[in-house]
Amino acid sequence: MTLRASGLGRRFGKHWALARVDLEVAAGEVVLLAGANGSGKTTLLRLVAGLVRPTKGTVSICGIDPQRQPLESRRKLSMISHQAYLYPRLTALETTRIWARLLGLPASDVDLLPMLEEVGLGGRHNESVAGFSAGMKKRLAFIRTRLEKPRLVLLDEPFSALDAAGRRMVEGWIDGFRRSGTSVLLASHTLARAARLADRGILLQQGQVAWRGKAEEVAARLEAASA
Repeated sequence: MTLRASGLGRRFGKHWALARVDLEVAAGEVVLLAGANGSGKTTLLRLVAGLVRPTKGTVSICGIDPQRQPLESRRKLSMISHQAYLYPRLTALETTRIWARLLGLPASDVDLLPMLEEVGLGGRHNESVAGFSAGMKKRLAFIRTRLEKPRLVLLDEPFSALDAAGRRMVEGWIDGFRRSGTSVLLASHTLARAARLADRGILLQQGQVAWRGKAEEVAARLEAASA
């Protein structure tokens, strides 16, 4: 099992952002997280990534506890969130080269320029990231996910800020992750698009799992829960 969470909960002050969540994601499985704003989707992703410590419960990634073995678990996953966490003064190519070198991968222009071409930034590789739009920054961030070769990919609203071509690119990458045996936990408000990519769906409501089932049923369940 790539991801296993048991009784997972996180409290901020007196407020439980997430409570008693059990979750398993198998190798090559794509799971859609749905829910209204504040339902706990981002908190769950951050707990899985080891960015925040659970108040209750446990998480394991490929059998590794992110809190006890943060470096080992970090090597197993990659996360794309609302924040791209890029260096604004560097160019797209310089940014990609730093990622490759940190991962011990080939970092020549011959190795990296095709990746920038793939995400639609080939003609902008020598431009500073500071001048990039939100969509361009997200395209660049996806290269890091490809370089890391993770066992688990965490995606928080991956379609936001992207144009039609960018959304198709993300769809293709998610499908590629599945075929390679990489698991994906996908939080999105773009339910129709995300459901086409997911094997199953989970609906969060007020920090708890309100429903589990077929991905194509998520939108109807969310609408019913919001009524």
